[in-house]
Amino acid sequence: MVENKSSDSFFVELDDSSWSEALDVLVPLIHPVDQDATRIWFAFWPLHLLRIVQESENLDQMEQRLELRGSFRLEEQLDSSVDFLFGSRYWSEVKEAVRSQARSLTSPEGGLADQIRATTRALASSLQVPESHLTGITAVAWMARRQVGPDVFSESFARPVPKRSSPDQILKDRAKKRGGWLGFLRTVDARHTVVFNEKEKRSFFKAIHGQDVSMASARDPRDFRSIDLRRTEGPIPFQCRTGTCGTCWIGVLSGKENLNPISEWEKDRLKVFGYDFGLSDGETHPPIRLSCQVQCLGNLSVTVAPWNGILNVQRFDVDRAASES
Repeated sequence: MVENKSSDSFFVELDDSSWSEALDVLVPLIHPVDQDATRIWFAFWPLHLLRIVQESENLDQMEQRLELRGSFRLEEQLDSSVDFLFGSRYWSEVKEAVRSQARSLTSPEGGLADQIRATTRALASSLQVPESHLTGITAVAWMARRQVGPDVFSESFARPVPKRSSPDQILKDRAKKRGGWLGFLRTVDARHTVVFNEKEKRSFFKAIHGQDVSMASARDPRDFRSIDLRRTEGPIPFQCRTGTCGTCWIGVLSGKENLNPISEWEKDRLKVFGYDFGLSDGETHPPIRLSCQVQCLGNLSVTVAPWNGILNVQRFDVDRAASES
């Protein structure tokens, strides 16, 4: 069945600010296990990146000018892009619910957050799970469909085996990781654990108390380059270690309070790179950080961004052209 064009036009007309405003409404309704994870996914996949790619006449030149590296095409990793969210265990059902809602929307009523909540409410009733478990992943699904289009979004997806851990248990496990028998130590000799893939047991490295996360990652001797060419030393890509290249950005799923507060320099760099989607000016410990700019003061769980670049070069070009006209 062909999906309804009214719903398509409704979502296509929305810009990044509309999605950011919707997230402000939705995040408090998301279970804490996925609140930051949802924000991270939207920062990893902003509409601005999609528009740059779509409007580029020469993709190779655009990649060079914006220094884009890694896998920046969502359609090539749609299903795996949600792996770090608890709600990913419902991904097949969420995709089907979004497809169904898109077919039935003849004249969308209310705002974006209302549409997402309507999909969430119906699915939660069908699956008999709390709406808070589905709100984040449903928002992600609607944005993903907007970016990759209904045809790619509707492609089949192998349903994973559900994990037994509840979201509350995941939060308890993360809290245990922040403690441990070394938890009482507050000296330079303390060692902290940085998990970079919660789904794999050996996906962690150690950091000395106060050490920047990028430096600690580089001490991991394992080969990660076969996974991602940007990972020349350790699981987190890096180049400059001064905050000027944007290569080492990460999403902090848990333990963001165990990092130093974000500096004005880091805030400015996040804006230049275009990594600041949904981050408020007054937020001292946002979930998106540059790993070379953060000192590890406790245990963390992070996810590595699949790409890096300098997206605001495009914005500066637009502003310059407007001023010259």
